[in-house]
Amino acid sequence: MLKDTERMIRKLSYKPENMPLFVSDGLRHYKTALLKEYGMLKRDKYPHDRRFRYSTAMVPANNLRYGQFVKVLKEGEIVRTEKRSVFGNVDKKDITTSIVERLNLTLRQELNRFSRKTIGPSKSAKHLTAHFSFFVRYYNFCRPHRSHPLGGIRYGTPAMAIGATGEVWSIRKLLFFPYRNYIN
Repeated sequence: MLKDTERMIRKLSYKPENMPLFVSDGLRHYKTALLKEYGMLKRDKYPHDRRFRYSTAMVPANNLRYGQFVKVLKEGEIVRTEKRSVFGNVDKKDITTSIVERLNLTLRQELNRFSRKTIGPSKSAKHLTAHFSFFVRYYNFCRPHRSHPLGGIRYGTPAMAIGATGEVWSIRKLLFFPYRNYIN
């Protein structure tokens, strides 16, 4: 699990001046992976040691901001939630996982393979990757979102919002568009 988390964070490859706010649940692997990718090695000399031994520790970069949204459970029920600032100066009101939770719900609704209990599981990682790759392209180029209004009653796609395209694509255009698969 830690290796998958590290690989995911490495793919983000943000420049130090454009570092976003990272927010996750309470899983400890995110902190380790963020430190490994965006941390700095700090060496301190042990005090009062004649052999000049050093201690090394990973410390977060100055602009790394990371917060956790933790759900405290008791007997399977959510008792309370906690917002924790782990690295950097993070305002508690900015710590939320609602965007990710909404995307997870959309994935489970649209892709049967990601449902909790499904009758259509993937038999191989290759097929799951191919299905997910197609869904990502469909979601970004073919499916209009209400969060991207164009004016009037028309809505745009995320690709239109960032200026990658000027129209909502048809499934035909998506299927025949030459692309390189970057999801691996």
